[in-house]
Amino acid sequence: MIGWTKPAFGLALAALFANQTFGLEGARLETKQPFEIVRSIQALQDQIVRGNAGARAKLPALIELISERLMAVDQEVWRDPRNARAVVIYTLSGGQARVIRKVIETGHSSEPELTLMRGALAYVEGHEAEAQKLLSGIDAKALSPAAAGHIAMIQSALVAKEDPGKAMRLLDQARVLAPGTLVEETALRRELVLADEIDDIDKFTFLSSEYIWRFPGSAYFESFRQRFMSSVVHFGLTIKPAQYAALEELSGQIDSAGQLGLYLQIAQRGIIEGKPGVVRFAASKAVRLSVDGSVERARSKLYESAALILTDQFEKGVSELDSVDASRLPKQDSELKEAVTSLAKMIGNAPSNPPVAQEPNEHGISSTSDLPATASASALIDLARQNLAQTDKMLERKSP
Repeated sequence: MIGWTKPAFGLALAALFANQTFGLEGARLETKQPFEIVRSIQALQDQIVRGNAGARAKLPALIELISERLMAVDQEVWRDPRNARAVVIYTLSGGQARVIRKVIETGHSSEPELTLMRGALAYVEGHEAEAQKLLSGIDAKALSPAAAGHIAMIQSALVAKEDPGKAMRLLDQARVLAPGTLVEETALRRELVLADEIDDIDKFTFLSSEYIWRFPGSAYFESFRQRFMSSVVHFGLTIKPAQYAALEELSGQIDSAGQLGLYLQIAQRGIIEGKPGVVRFAASKAVRLSVDGSVERARSKLYESAALILTDQFEKGVSELDSVDASRLPKQDSELKEAVTSLAKMIGNAPSNPPVAQEPNEHGISSTSDLPATASASALIDLARQNLAQTDKMLERKSP
């Protein structure tokens, strides 16, 4: 299991709220206004991201209980804007759509709450064009704090495909409007996905650091962890040599064992995708992180030697390849070593036509193109893809 270098905190806070979840049950529900009742959902959701393991399981029952109470209240209560906004929060928190639909039908609520309710209903029912029409002109900052973060997050979701930059700005706004809540936690995870999609490694690094620091006990931390691991591998395979320092900073948010695993994944995938420059960088990092005589060290040296053979240090690569103990390699990597050995012999017997070496960058890695430099390199890549196909599929299944 991957360890995280940021300190965990907030678990103790969950205990302070542990007995508040169903504080509005039974007869007490009858005496509360809708905006007071809905607060119990928010309190429970906040416990979920603070580390209360049992809170998540209690949420469906609480939503059902509140649904029945909201359906039974005197319809006149919906004239109060606070109650109208509360039913919006309830709906966007996983509540039953029948509740907000009934409130709209009463006709007691006025603008702007009526537009908020119609927009929320359209969104949860999947009518995104209608939701966008109703909610796009609303300034979330002008709403009550309880509703503001929810609306900003929904506005973000509605524009994410067409304008991911705007979507990220709206998620930033949602996080500021609802600090320490499930809204902030969810906004962080959604923004991480967008940062990955637009290849913004600096933003992803900042956001992942924020998440690890603020929500280490969240019930959704495993979902974050899977996205983080997948994204680091993705960045490793797409960035330019000038961005290697950023990749190191990103990987540095987890412990050395986790970093080693990531660099090995990047190096292995780099061979599959024909990126010897990336393979060389990741393998060199893995060599430093691995223990002499370990399986990880043998794998690291194998990947590094393959990259050297395919870039600008053929003789050094062959020497390192000879030193790799095949008995310590997994079956697929053992087969890969055989393929690399065959390739090295082919290159060694062929007319001299090595790749052109370039000045090394600050990491000691030359910026040789990640495209295969020779027909032999292409042959190795084909062999690597065949031998590592099973691993590739496994990695894809683990991606969220």
